[in-house]
Amino acid sequence: MTRPVRAALTALGCKVNYAEMAELAGRLAAAGIELVGEDEPADVRVLNSCTVTVQADATTRQRISRLRRADPAAHLVLTGCSVDANPGRYPALVDSVFANADKERIADHVLELAAARDHAREPVVAAPSPRRSRAFLKVQDGCDHRCTYCIVWRARGGVSRSLPLDEVLRHADAALAEGHRELVLTGVDLGSWGHERGERLSTLVGALLERVGGARLRLSSVNANDITPALAELNGHPRLCAHWHVPLQSGSDSVLRAMHRGYRRAQYLRVVGRLRTADPDTELTTDVMVAFPGETEDDHAATLALVEEAGFLHCHTFRWSPRPDTPAALLGDRVDEETARRRSREVRRAAARTGLAARRRTVGRRLEVVWERVEDGEARGLSAGWHTVVAAPGPATVAGGLEEVVVDAVEGEVLRATLRDP
Repeated sequence: MTRPVRAALTALGCKVNYAEMAELAGRLAAAGIELVGEDEPADVRVLNSCTVTVQADATTRQRISRLRRADPAAHLVLTGCSVDANPGRYPALVDSVFANADKERIADHVLELAAARDHAREPVVAAPSPRRSRAFLKVQDGCDHRCTYCIVWRARGGVSRSLPLDEVLRHADAALAEGHRELVLTGVDLGSWGHERGERLSTLVGALLERVGGARLRLSSVNANDITPALAELNGHPRLCAHWHVPLQSGSDSVLRAMHRGYRRAQYLRVVGRLRTADPDTELTTDVMVAFPGETEDDHAATLALVEEAGFLHCHTFRWSPRPDTPAALLGDRVDEETARRRSREVRRAAARTGLAARRRTVGRRLEVVWERVEDGEARGLSAGWHTVVAAPGPATVAGGLEEVVVDAVEGEVLRATLRDP
């Protein structure tokens, strides 16, 4: 019997892209396509791109080249925000291009390619793919905000669009029935879920928490101005992961105003306080952009101070770069490269200090972990608070399973733990 067509899926950038690739993987697997890793030979490759910065576009081009070199005979499909933000740039580099609005057609396109090849189209009995430990549920797309440095809203079709509550619940029930122990809600602007219907994210989260059972729920990223008191209060629920990714970008009100962010420093810190009032062990991660045009040393100092006060577990730090077709690209008063690099280092150092302090606070505590990999006598997984945890596996430890551990020590950015006795 001829082997089935092999497909490798790659996502760059945000969790929305990963959620979309997870959905595509499910459709292809159900149709008899064999899913393989990026580093394995494949007949078809799909790359879901990112365009949030100029460097993200460069990363997309680099990954295209890498995939071509590794597997020149594969049919390479490109989709994602870099396609929409750079019309006409990629057709000569790949075999097929799909805009964000056309992503739903990719599965049919791959199946058409498979049918055209000399492969058996009868059902093939193959070893099941390992179960993913986490299920990504994309519940929202598009963005109503117009941050002056960002082009993603345009690449994602402008206005916010949300899946209805009953449809999200159906997807969640299906993921739970498949054995997933963690559901991750994702969206380009997740906090705006339901706004077009007069609904709020807290309603959706509350409904999901009523049915996750022994699994748990995680939110991918929510802006501070979308974390209402009702949503923050849910942080005390035992099945909601007390990890919140709340983009900061800057700790300076003047910079936030120039960026057209919808919150200010005091509001951000109020949200942090509400979340930790609901659960004192809450871990926070964030994004910080340094060297936005006009950023002064006082502005930078305000960001450093907020990083320390919020006590972030992790901070994704990047330097502003002029993104074509954005208002910020037209601004003067640019920060010189040497100063930008210094400020980036200083934010990273501050976040490294707060991250280490956060990890040290876990020693001796019990954490719930979903195992992502169990091999070579070691289990590695993710705690509810976004800590990477390693431990010696027990008889019941499996990839995708959920167990409690006790943290013994901090080893760099990893927590060394022991399985808790039943």
